[in-house]
Amino acid sequence: MAKMRYIIPLILSILIVGCSGSTEKTEPDQDNSAQFEFKNFNERISFCIGMDHGRASYEVYNGPKTKGKFDNDEILDGMVDYLNDGQLRIDMSEVDSILNLYLTPGGTVDESAVSKKDGSYAIGLTEAQYLIAALASKGIDQEMEVWFLVEGIKAGMKKDEATLTITEARMEVAKYYDEINLKQGQQFLETNGKRDSVLTTASGMQYQIIAQGKGIVPNLTDSVVVHYTGYFIDGRAFESSIPSGQPATFTPLGLIPGWQEALTMMKEGSMYRLYLPHELAYGEKGSGPIPPYSTLVFDIELIKVIRFS
Repeated sequence: MAKMRYIIPLILSILIVGCSGSTEKTEPDQDNSAQFEFKNFNERISFCIGMDHGRASYEVYNGPKTKGKFDNDEILDGMVDYLNDGQLRIDMSEVDSILNLYLTPGGTVDESAVSKKDGSYAIGLTEAQYLIAALASKGIDQEMEVWFLVEGIKAGMKKDEATLTITEARMEVAKYYDEINLKQGQQFLETNGKRDSVLTTASGMQYQIIAQGKGIVPNLTDSVVVHYTGYFIDGRAFESSIPSGQPATFTPLGLIPGWQEALTMMKEGSMYRLYLPHELAYGEKGSGPIPPYSTLVFDIELIKVIRFS
């Protein structure tokens, strides 16, 4: 991505709930308030991604629990300054401490400690960080046209639909991300399947045997007690039983196809690592935090099989 800082993602967990290249900046000679045309796909998709993120940010910070707690203009300024690699009013080293003071554990804000102006600007900086991290995780950060990305964010935050409606933008972003997820998953499995330690079944499921147990193999209608962690192919964990220390109990018949297949291969006491193409996971629609067409990785430890006679 042209002229963008590279960052480590920052997660806010108090008030914020999750919603959804060229080497030179392109700045068309057009009035920002008027509709403008795109010369190529990268310009259009950059605008759409920006608009989607801008509208999502507006919705989060103007929702029932957040309305009045933030200054939309300051949030927008923070995002724009960061993405344009401009002069930041607040140094990035100060953002965490500012937000820790402004956002209280009770879900309110403390304007006696930090002004709404500064708290909102800091929020804008973190929103820009999150956006860059999301683009980098998809491998498309270098393909973004920064000027169009920023103009899209402005349109989304200001509910300006002169160029595209938010519905049109979100449909294009969803389609683009689906194509990326599908392509990345196929490339990952093609490379992964060539590793000596990885086995592939007729269904396309790939797996590694980390530890082989000696107990019984479950049927689809048995109950199983497992510890597990699910990962995206970039290594990010999206769900795990490990932090709680409490294993999960499932009936294989009610699980995704890849889990059904794997569990009915595993002996009690085994630990497998699964690599599931999207059709053996959550398919074309996804589920919760899992986007459509996602190839997923699971570590599963089969602790116990409960068989009812």
